[in-house]
Amino acid sequence: MTSVIVIDDSEDIVYSMSELLEIHGINVIGKGYNGLEAVQLYNKFHPDAVLLDMMMPEYDGLYALKEIRKINPKSVILIVTGGASPSMNDGVETLQPNKIIPKPVDVNNLVQTILVETNTTMPFKIQYSFKDDSKSYTCVMTHDQYKNFKELPVLQECKILKNDEQNIEAYKQEMQKALNLAAENDLTHIQKLSQLV
Repeated sequence: MTSVIVIDDSEDIVYSMSELLEIHGINVIGKGYNGLEAVQLYNKFHPDAVLLDMMMPEYDGLYALKEIRKINPKSVILIVTGGASPSMNDGVETLQPNKIIPKPVDVNNLVQTILVETNTTMPFKIQYSFKDDSKSYTCVMTHDQYKNFKELPVLQECKILKNDEQNIEAYKQEMQKALNLAAENDLTHIQKLSQLV
């Protein structure tokens, strides 16, 4: 399971973002409220990714970004911010965070960004519907499969629900076969792998 730490000076944001990420199968292993706590938590847990606000009192996100990059230059740091001062923006660009995500955050986009940036191959559950079918379905697939699947023109809606670690290899192979058929407009196999919601 992909692990993250969530850092923001707003306790409400830390709590709500952590809850949403956990629901979507992301393991929140640390929560902090300033840049110093971000560095301490990174040192303690070495998460797959850091979700970091920029504007925080005392030790800001720029401090955390610099210090975590010193610990691990390849660390995955996602800046989640409502904005930063121009001087802070210059410092941020120099340190090259993996992504800058504006608030308010769309949790599906955030989860997808975390999975992409951490190169997570763990399968997760998605929910989707077809344009000519009012029912909703769920199934499990890897992130690469999901990227291809959500581009299918027959889909009405597609979103990530949560990770699913059971029967990974067999399911990946079955899902790949289903995706190949779906790309040729044969939906029978993918419908067999799906469950009605």
